[in-house]
Amino acid sequence: MFTEQQGKWLKRVEEMFFRYGIKSVTMDDVSRELGISKKTLYQFVENKNDLVLKVIERHIEEEKTNSACMRDDAEDALEEMFDVIQHVNEEMGQMKSNIVYDMQKYHREAWEKVQEYQHGFLYSIVRQNLERGIREGLYRDNFNIDVVAKIHVAESIMLFDEILFPRANYPLGALFREFLLYYLHGIVSEKGLQKLKAKLS
Repeated sequence: MFTEQQGKWLKRVEEMFFRYGIKSVTMDDVSRELGISKKTLYQFVENKNDLVLKVIERHIEEEKTNSACMRDDAEDALEEMFDVIQHVNEEMGQMKSNIVYDMQKYHREAWEKVQEYQHGFLYSIVRQNLERGIREGLYRDNFNIDVVAKIHVAESIMLFDEILFPRANYPLGALFREFLLYYLHGIVSEKGLQKLKAKLS
């Protein structure tokens, strides 16, 4: 999708957005950070909106790869969820709180990409984890997988609502961990609960 050099540029721009927010980063800031002229930058992207979209597309591809690795490396469904908690803590710990607001207000196309990822790929990953946990006897088998997976996705999006969860009081990483533990307590079997308690002790 992107060349290796373009991927590196986009990763560095993403780190800038995480640090300062999207709105406050100018194209001049980006060209300075990347050590390239604005002319070179505009050969790669049409405008800031296009840059934000490309950053999101690269990030989504990276997240898809990370999700597949966590799924394949985890010994069971619960382990996979704990890997997700750790990964999200690392990601969100450095994220400026207004990134989602900036996308929703100023970069709708990028926000729609995020929503497409959440309702498509993220939903399928959550559903696969539920099916795996049931097969392994770690999750109960008496709930509607489709409904629970959709509730999980909807609630994880809700965590970015700063009216409900002002960032000053609710750091994203800690908030997401609390949400996932709440979610797991609702679906684990007796066997899964024992494993969950052991992981938390």
